[in-house]
Parts: sequence; structure tokens; C-alpha cells
Amino acid sequence: MSAAGRDWDGRLLRSLLFVPGSDAHKLGRVASFGADAIVIDLEDAVASGQKRAARALAHESIPACGRGGAAVIVRVNGIETGEMEADIAGVVRPELSGVIVPKLESIQTLRAVDEALAQAEREQGMPVGELRMLALIETAKGIVECERILEAAPRRTHTAIFGTADFSTELGVELTRHASELSYARSRLVVATRAAQMATPVDGPWLDLEDAEGLAEDCRRSRNLGFGGRVTIHPSQVGPVHDAYSALSQAEVKRAARVVAAFEEAQARGVASIRVDGQFVDYPIYRRAREQLRLAAAISD
Repeated sequence: MSAAGRDWDGRLLRSLLFVPGSDAHKLGRVASFGADAIVIDLEDAVASGQKRAARALAHESIPACGRGGAAVIVRVNGIETGEMEADIAGVVRPELSGVIVPKLESIQTLRAVDEALAQAEREQGMPVGELRMLALIETAKGIVECERILEAAPRRTHTAIFGTADFSTELGVELTRHASELSYARSRLVVATRAAQMATPVDGPWLDLEDAEGLAEDCRRSRNLGFGGRVTIHPSQVGPVHDAYSALSQAEVKRAARVVAAFEEAQARGVASIRVDGQFVDYPIYRRAREQLRLAAAISD
């Protein structure tokens, strides 16, 4: 992957398709499913006795996982396991895009990962700061601390991810089809991420692989809360997730185009607030319309 392949400006993260770092067969096929990002999982998907072998396999598989332009990300083991620094040292290479930091509950963990990445980048002859971190918030303490963590996060922190399964397990709640038990944590993480001026956050996985309708409904709910994509745990989820997080009706696309065109024309005349189709438009609404057009273009690629 070239440096351009790690360009995170404007990168879509509608789908993060997870693949076990210990499964050579799946690692060889995962690039063919069209996900925006491939996540090689060295944490929950790898048995404790296979960590070292999975680390080596992940390093070897990174270039193939990135075929087609997907970002390639590795979920490293948590800092409490003693495996995190070895994971980072073992997988950093020029084709890698970044790492997911799991079980995040303190800013000290992000700083430790930042330092470990910087050391690995120097050893690989890469510019320091080029690789990105994604902060996985998946515990009650992580949600309670998320504003402080994200506000003080190192610059390479791209956005946050909500860990649906671990969070609900810790709370001792059963996930329902309507996911009302997650609303508070989801909303709090979205607000904290945007307050820290990070990219749109990523929601956790839909665990019922047989319930495609439930996945579509939950994606719409998630998008309305402010998430820009979600973790996917099976290739069959990638297409529906892309549709849900980037599809607009023709009427919405046309309106967004009218807003952008009219506002940019007004800007050229020194005007920054106008009416389009009888509705007030200023800079925030203009920026939202531009984002809608970008998303609409992404799904047509």
C-alpha cells in the first residue's frame, strides 16, 4: 500500500470487517468482500496459546488484506494482557493503516500505544504519526470516562468504536431487537467523539447473522444517532451495512445538490445564510449537504 492508501482524510468507515488473525484461509479471502476496512483480530478471536503465531500470520497477511484499497487495521490485545507491545512491534509495516485499542478505560493506554507505534514506525522507516489508532470503548468505565479519554487523545486517534457485545455483557443485559438498552451509551460516545473533533464514530456489530431485517433496522437507528458505520462479523453484512450508512433517496440527493450549489453561489457573493426550498441554510447545513453527497457517491463506486 502506498502512503496514499493510508490517507485518512475523507476515508469512509462504513464497514469494519473482522477476521481472525489465526485463520490463514479467511485472511486470504477477506479482501474480496468489499469492506471499507479489514480488521485482523489478534484479541478475542485468537486462543491464548496461538497469540504469537497469529501475530506472525497477521504481519504476513497485511498486504493481501489491503488489495482493493481497504484500510488494513489490526486489533491488538489489551494492555493488561502483556501482549500489546509485542503485537504492535510484530505487525507494523508500511502496508498497515492503524490499530484498534481494545478495552479502553484510560488515556494512559492510548499514550502507551502512541509511543509503541512511534517506535515501530521509526524502526520501519515510516513517518512518525502516520498510523492511526481507533479507540474501542466497550466497558462501563470506558463509557464513563469517554469524554476525558477522547478529549486528551493523541493526535493519531482517528475515532472511537462502540463495543456492543462486551458492554452489554458487563451490564448483564440481553440485547433486544430494538437495542433500547444501548441508547444511552451509544449517544454518549457519539457526542464525546464529535466534541473531540474526531471522525464519525463506528458502531458495534449486529450479532444475529440470521436476522437481516433486524440488521437493517438497527443500522438506520445507529445512523440516526450519529454513527457513520459499524463492525461487521460476516461478509454477508457488508453490503447491507454500506447501503444503510450511505444510501440516500433520489430526492435527498437532489436537495443536497441544490443546497451545495446555492450556498456556494451565495458564498461567492459574500453571503453565508440563504433559503433553499423555503428552508434556512447556513454553514453547518451546507457542510451536512456536502457530506450527504460524498456518501451518495461512495455507494455508487
